[in-house]
Amino acid sequence: MLPYMVDFQKLRDKIMDKGYNKVLLQLPDGLITYARDIVKELSDFDVFLSAEPCYGACDIVVHEDKLTVQFGHSEIPNIRYPENVIFVEMFSDKKFDAVVEKFIEKYRCDSVGIVASVQHVNHVNEVKALFEKRGITALIGNGDSRVKYPGQVLGCNFSAAREVDMDVDCFVLLGTGVFHGVGVRITTGKKTYVLDPFSNTVTDVEVEADRIMRQRFGAIALTEQAERFGIIISDKIGQKRERLAMTLKSMIESAGFEAYLIYANRVVPESFYYDVDAYVNTACPRITYDDYLRFRKPVISPVELQIALKYRLWENYSFDEIVNVD
Repeated sequence: MLPYMVDFQKLRDKIMDKGYNKVLLQLPDGLITYARDIVKELSDFDVFLSAEPCYGACDIVVHEDKLTVQFGHSEIPNIRYPENVIFVEMFSDKKFDAVVEKFIEKYRCDSVGIVASVQHVNHVNEVKALFEKRGITALIGNGDSRVKYPGQVLGCNFSAAREVDMDVDCFVLLGTGVFHGVGVRITTGKKTYVLDPFSNTVTDVEVEADRIMRQRFGAIALTEQAERFGIIISDKIGQKRERLAMTLKSMIESAGFEAYLIYANRVVPESFYYDVDAYVNTACPRITYDDYLRFRKPVISPVELQIALKYRLWENYSFDEIVNVD
């Protein structure tokens, strides 16, 4: 049984309205084990399962004769998607009362910013009410044009947190895993805690944030010795930042070094054996932070390139975020 709420009758009606009989399902890793259940729910159609990785609403697979149905993500508002793509948002009905109480008992924050991954963004207002009932100021940012819901954060966009960071003592992230929480911590500079309603645990992301920052410092130090750079550009609809890549190329060449533009759909280490000293990643930011150790050469973000080339001070470090795409 799916751990999230899905109105399959509404989905079937939507597919019928679109006029497609062939359906291509895109499932993130966490939902692949439920593929059989989903296919059964859509037995009125010819269902195909995409074996390509699905990293988010930025990453879609389309075929002209099929309707792509992507599960588990909300569409990114400032992306113009093809007509044959629909998104099935999957919200959790797990309540946060117990884990909020646990947080309040253990940690001292007179004001909190509330952010959430998409699966739990439907609970931000009720969590806000829980804090306010205990006399704690709670704020929710709206975010920029890349996020659909107030309080929502993506792995590449923390604008909802940045919007309120000057007015809160700390942040709580409603969700599981620490990556989004680490992004909020590094982006805002504020203490950040992950509230997991499934395990009823509160996680301070400070240790993981410190580990990533040490790793990033090492990557920048290595890149300071580089003379040849490969600039990675994604051709995925929600990650393509070619104009940024061209700007970075000019910056590198102005500093007296060589730069090469590398287009890719899947940025995997096995495909990157070019004769360069370092890669600058303009594709999904998680590649820089999560997959760094899998590459043979340093992989840095656009901001980190500026630091390595002495155009920006280390003190002005910031997490790589995507606001607009080409």
